Amino acid sequence: MSAFPSRGRALPALVLTFFFCTAFAASAADPKAIQNELNKTAAEYSRLQTEQAKTEAKIEKLESDLEKADEVIHQKAQLVRERSRYLYKSGGAGDYIETLMLAEDFAVFFRRIQLLEMAGNNDTKLVDGIRITQERSEELKASLEDTRKRQQKVSENLKKKQAQLAQQLKAAEGAAKASKAASVRLGRLPNFDSFTLPMRPSAFANTWGAPRSGGRRHKGTDVMAACGAPVVAVTNGAISNLSSGGNGGIMLYLRAGNGDVFFYAHLRGYASGISSGDRVEAGQLIGYNGNTGNARGGPCHVHFEWHPGGGSPVNPYPLLAAVR
Repeated sequence: MSAFPSRGRALPALVLTFFFCTAFAASAADPKAIQNELNKTAAEYSRLQTEQAKTEAKIEKLESDLEKADEVIHQKAQLVRERSRYLYKSGGAGDYIETLMLAEDFAVFFRRIQLLEMAGNNDTKLVDGIRITQERSEELKASLEDTRKRQQKVSENLKKKQAQLAQQLKAAEGAAKASKAASVRLGRLPNFDSFTLPMRPSAFANTWGAPRSGGRRHKGTDVMAACGAPVVAVTNGAISNLSSGGNGGIMLYLRAGNGDVFFYAHLRGYASGISSGDRVEAGQLIGYNGNTGNARGGPCHVHFEWHPGGGSPVNPYPLLAAVR
């Protein structure tokens, strides 16, 4: 994720922390209000991520179109230079007239007239083609400039929203601990004996299929929480495929008793003693929230996927929202 420095004067981090902590502590008696505020900020952050991905894709397309337009101009300009060079070496129009006058008969004369007319028309089309392509090139350059400005503005807003979300999550975590509401809450869902969120308190939005950088589509739900927050097993099952590297950073899979598989990515690390093959229960600590892999530099979160029966991923948002 590209980042640009925020403009204008920013409040010191200490003041921001005090503001958010005070606001969340004041509403600690109303966890629903806290959650609604977190959800709203997470949704806005996700919207900005999508907007940034779209502007990046538009920039890539404009740059490609501009490169093609410049190539067309270069090719046509080369043709004009070759035609001019030929006319210069052949003595110009005089040779054309001589060619016509030396025609053996009227049929040959007429055919040569037609050929010269076609050549003239082709020259005109060639010049017109260059002019039209140049105009298109200038339009593309202007659009590219506007899009880049838009991308910078979106990136600045994204950075501000990221900082706001981080402060809110940190304050919400403090408020939850103060009110003894940070314990794992288990719910019952069809096909699962028990189910819980990967982290509490946390924020997430329905971003299934949303555009992401590099032309990708989002195939999970980003569950955001304070950096280093405990990450737990969402249901009873077995841990598998602990690995690290690539886009996912530090990752693991959890295979539920019914055969469904849940994928966790961008962890900061695993819980002590956790290894592949371990049986775990819903709510058991398995890792810690982070931003490893291609999430580096962004807000700490768990990229969470649901693979029913171990197959292709489907939208996990309804599962998570059901136990929020």
